[in-house]
Amino acid sequence: MMKNVLILGASGQIAQMVTDELKDKVNLTLFVRSPQKLIGSKEPATIVQGDALNVDELTAAMKGQDLVYSNLGPDRMAEMAKVVTQAMNNAGVKRLIWVATAGIYGEESTDEGLARATQIFGAYDDPSSYFGDERVGADYIDQAADINATIIRPNALTNADVLENVVVDGRNDRIRPSAQPISRKTVAHFISQLILDDTQYQNDSIAISQG
Repeated sequence: MMKNVLILGASGQIAQMVTDELKDKVNLTLFVRSPQKLIGSKEPATIVQGDALNVDELTAAMKGQDLVYSNLGPDRMAEMAKVVTQAMNNAGVKRLIWVATAGIYGEESTDEGLARATQIFGAYDDPSSYFGDERVGADYIDQAADINATIIRPNALTNADVLENVVVDGRNDRIRPSAQPISRKTVAHFISQLILDDTQYQNDSIAISQG
């Protein structure tokens, strides 16, 4: 029997690549605010229009799902983390793949890199900044007792049309100095493979880079 998978933020670039890769391998439900932003044919996926900050709409979409993959963002991530976990609990869904951003733990490979990232994205310990909002959301997911989550933190993204080698750094590791920006295509493939075999990286937060 094929797995039932709900994609939140399904109109995002990476989410649409994941959809294309998985549409014949799992039963897909695409949750999206604006269905017209979906590119190309999404058959045989089910499309649900809704608001990711509406717990009732999310709960309804999650009923009967085996796994939720969240491609939400880039703003209000802390709020959405709370609503998503509440809806999952309401619907009895346990497995979550949550996409955040490398740098939200201050894990840049060098102090100079951290300083540059902070200048662009704000301090990771400031909840009002981009990094800080992502960090609060990720921490909320981490602490959700009934959710088995994998938090994926991609390095800087590129549009290279190539599948690259992936290196993985853990929750408490600094990103290795040799790590490079990673293509959206590679991130989508990594997520797709994790959805197909979601026994990997359970209850974990990982940074992924080209390496």
